[in-house]
Amino acid sequence: MLADVAVAVLLVNYGLDPLLISLFAIVFIVVYFYVLYKRYHVEVVPESDIALFDDPDDLRILCRIYGLDDTGSEGALRKRLVGFARTNISRAFAWVAPKAVLGLGLAFEVQLPEGRPAAKQEDLLGKMLTDAGPGQGSEKGLFGGEARSSARLSGIISCPVCDTRAPRSGATCTECGADLEFYAVLSESKVGRRLLSAKSGSARRKLRYDVPYLGGNG
Repeated sequence: MLADVAVAVLLVNYGLDPLLISLFAIVFIVVYFYVLYKRYHVEVVPESDIALFDDPDDLRILCRIYGLDDTGSEGALRKRLVGFARTNISRAFAWVAPKAVLGLGLAFEVQLPEGRPAAKQEDLLGKMLTDAGPGQGSEKGLFGGEARSSARLSGIISCPVCDTRAPRSGATCTECGADLEFYAVLSESKVGRRLLSAKSGSARRKLRYDVPYLGGNG
């Protein structure tokens, strides 16, 4: 912002139209704040939904998005995310980083309606224990409490994670093992789009299922 003001003053001193330069300076500042808003204002994944993520890579990416430590075991990652969700339980969105941006959040913060019931620790633990594995995607809940739908599943053309063509039947990607409907619903949220971008954009994204060695040279 200081650079923007300095450049504007310099251009005005060179004899350019002050009104036009001021307009461009204001537009620059508005765009700058919009970029900050889109980049650092992210949905808070509710405590109950954290239990739905059964891939440790997803948990690590979520920790990075929220500015949390992304090292450690799956249990440690989940514990950090649960702690973040409980800290921000009254918010639908949170400002994540850096500190200079966090101060802007007060003016834009979206508060959830009063009386939102907090997830009980016993319910969360039970959900984590009964959470379906990669081979039981049809039994696992969806992000945001959405219900599974055969119509939605049939409309998925490619895997949201690896972009492989979706199978004609089945809810699991044959290439990376991702739960197609889960990630399709997740991609409808801002935090989900960021997670999938990081997950699929990595050149060395590891498959969730090992590919058997078939032998041969090379």
